[in-house]
Amino acid sequence: MAVAQVPRNFKLLAELEKGEKGMGAGACSYGLEDPEDIFMTHWRGTIWGPPHGHHENRIYELKMECGPNYPKEPPVIHFVSQINLPGVSPTDGKVDPNAVAILRDWTRIATELAKNPRPKEDPLSLEAALIAIRKYMDEHKKLPQPPEGSKYAVYK
Repeated sequence: MAVAQVPRNFKLLAELEKGEKGMGAGACSYGLEDPEDIFMTHWRGTIWGPPHGHHENRIYELKMECGPNYPKEPPVIHFVSQINLPGVSPTDGKVDPNAVAILRDWTRIATELAKNPRPKEDPLSLEAALIAIRKYMDEHKKLPQPPEGSKYAVYK
């Protein structure tokens, strides 16, 4: 039996509502970069640095792009705030999808979800990606970091 898929814009509207109402995880936030973006492609996110390491008390800014095949394909994510983290480009802050499990496995999970009924909580979302990146940051919390407030040159 085929399962109906939620259209891209409906899913993104639900994510936008959750992000704007602050109904998600307290350590991450997200919303549209431009409220007039009717295609809901360009997003901004923030991650509060995990405690007990060099990320503590820092707020990291990120850009997320949901392409035309989202949610079947993962968003493209860039750190705007400079960060020293394996799997993040030192030149433009792009997050390598292979470095973060949810991004690496996104297409496989989306394919499985297309065949089976959706769980109560959608495991593929911008919020889930931000939470996974924060967890990844926590795994590397002892790495020295650039000065707080520094941004990649492409975002200055």
